[in-house]
Amino acid sequence: MVEYWQSLRLGPYIPHGHCYLWQPGLVWLHLLSDALIALSYWTIAAALIYFVQRRPDVPFRPLFWLFATFIAACGATHLLSVWTLWFPTYWVSGTVKALTALVSLATALELVPRLPLALALPNATQLMDLNQALQDEIGDRKQAEASLRTAEQEVRQLNQTLEDRVQRRTAQLEEAKQQIETLLEQERQARVTLQSTTTNLQETAERLNLALSAAQMGSWDWQLDTNTQVWSPQTERIMGFEPGTVSHTAEVWAERVHPEDLPRIQALVDDAIATQTEFVGQYRMHWPDDTWHWVSVYGRVVSVKDGRAQRLVGVVQDITVAKQAELNLRASERRFRAVFEQAAVGMARLDWQGHWIQVNQKFCDILGYRPEELINRSFQSITYEGDRQQDEYYYHQLLTEHTPCQFEKRYLRKDGTPLWTLVTASVESDEADRPLAFIAIIEDIEDRKAAQEELLRRADEMANTNLVLAHTTAMLEQRNAELDQFAYVASHDLKAPLRAISNLADWIGEDLEGQIPAENRRQLDLLRSRVQRMEALINGLLEYSRVGRRQRSMVAVDLNLLLDNVIDSLDPPEQFRVEVPTDLPTLYSHKTALGQVFANLINNAIKHHHCAGEVCPEGNRGTVRITWQDQGQWLEFAIADDGPGIAPQYHDKIFTIFQTLKARDDFESTGVGLAVVKKIVEAENGRVWLTSSVGEGATFYFTWPFIKTPSAQDSEDLTDPNS
Repeated sequence: MVEYWQSLRLGPYIPHGHCYLWQPGLVWLHLLSDALIALSYWTIAAALIYFVQRRPDVPFRPLFWLFATFIAACGATHLLSVWTLWFPTYWVSGTVKALTALVSLATALELVPRLPLALALPNATQLMDLNQALQDEIGDRKQAEASLRTAEQEVRQLNQTLEDRVQRRTAQLEEAKQQIETLLEQERQARVTLQSTTTNLQETAERLNLALSAAQMGSWDWQLDTNTQVWSPQTERIMGFEPGTVSHTAEVWAERVHPEDLPRIQALVDDAIATQTEFVGQYRMHWPDDTWHWVSVYGRVVSVKDGRAQRLVGVVQDITVAKQAELNLRASERRFRAVFEQAAVGMARLDWQGHWIQVNQKFCDILGYRPEELINRSFQSITYEGDRQQDEYYYHQLLTEHTPCQFEKRYLRKDGTPLWTLVTASVESDEADRPLAFIAIIEDIEDRKAAQEELLRRADEMANTNLVLAHTTAMLEQRNAELDQFAYVASHDLKAPLRAISNLADWIGEDLEGQIPAENRRQLDLLRSRVQRMEALINGLLEYSRVGRRQRSMVAVDLNLLLDNVIDSLDPPEQFRVEVPTDLPTLYSHKTALGQVFANLINNAIKHHHCAGEVCPEGNRGTVRITWQDQGQWLEFAIADDGPGIAPQYHDKIFTIFQTLKARDDFESTGVGLAVVKKIVEAENGRVWLTSSVGEGATFYFTWPFIKTPSAQDSEDLTDPNS
């Protein structure tokens, strides 16, 4: 036993340093490289373990442990590479590499099924973006409200100012008129007074026009008794006209007003005339550029005679911007309500004391409450007892720092059962950045928590399975080795008597040349063909058993050169033409396996052709055509011939080992070639099929992985001088 362990530890091998001829520079290069790689691997593994220990909330913890184990095992293989420079413990080194391979496989098998779960998890950035979008909507709404209030205040002030000035100037005109009537005798003084009054009126009109222009308001004057109107240039611009280009009539104005607004605004005007009062309204006007503008109008009856209104004056103002701000505000409010109520996660607003002031239906559905049962209740009243201290911490953090936070906690459903949730909380502020309320996004993660517990359970099961798998793999490797040995021995032992029979038949034919009857010669030829068939069958069985079990390396394969070599080795008869495309790509693959697939399919097309073994009629040559298609990660090849074809009912049968479509005495075939092709292609995860009908030739298709660049391991194998 001691000797066995000694041989396992050292064995009859030489240290790896001999391969480097003990050149100090080369030895130190490999020593330092492997040592630094091992140190880096272990550092990465330690960092992963430290991260998982420090972050118990991270999902898929078993994956982190598997990655840490896998990286640490990789570091161990490089450290053993340093050890074997002086001590040839290759069995130990190989065992560590095998364990590393098992851990790598387990990591891959654990990682792939978890990818959809990991991709389905909403990340913190998405939740933060949603929270930020809500805050932006709230800010836009407040800004729009402020703009609307400012615009309304300016309009009221301008309207009041205009009304005051009109009243004052009207009073002045009345007083001037009375002075003229009572002081006719003072003609000279009257002229001076009249001139002065005229000047004042002009100045007043100029100031009024200046005020209206500053406020972007237009004025209008409607003489009801004569039905004539006067519009200021700004009024024409507000209506979408160039000043002086249209008639100032009610019909022209009515053509511009929106059909839905015209009856309402017309009713306001008629009512003001009838009651001899004022009116205020808003309506839409159509501009020549096919746009609609909002207009605010104010009008007042200023002249009444015999109980009937004689004159109506007023102002108009383009309020499109303010109206649009108002509409945007309403749309923003609708969007906020829609997002809040229709969100796929629970959402709520809390006041500064931690009481619910608004909750959406999703949050109520999660906990089983009605909205009125939660409003004005404290969030702590439905918090699981064990999470209240954590809640207090984040609550005070929001109060003091006003920074968003995210944490997991348990709420109590209405029936008293706890529910795991992910809470994202932030502060809602006003325009002065003063906090107004809290906004909380609550996501139900009960299933995620259950999945984490299930993952932990599955990890334990996977560890036990890995132990069984390691034992099974070792037994399988041993059985494969025994099978290879058996196949070799069986092939050798079976071929030996066949060669003896073949030689004996040749000797009998040579010794009894001319003396053997025709029937005996036929039987002797049949004996030789059966011996050759048996030897071909043994070779086919041996090759079929080795497919997928031999160690193969990935190399760069130039398909143009590969097919040239395959066709050259097959040496097709002169009556056959093999057409090969000239634009075949280069890929990284198992060269021997791919070459064997092409050789078997091309040879099969030649062997089963009409012209096989005989001279074809003039102008009738056998043709084998090879084509290909790039399908991204796969290459699809087609080998087409113009032979006798295959009936559809036999398309699956011909890929079964030992199956032929002709009697073996009529046509020599082992029935192994296409079975080998199918096994090789499927070992590469490809597929093989054919399309054919009797008399129309056959086309065999197969797909092959299109690997344009070698993997890291294959690159190592290609550059390692000891590979």
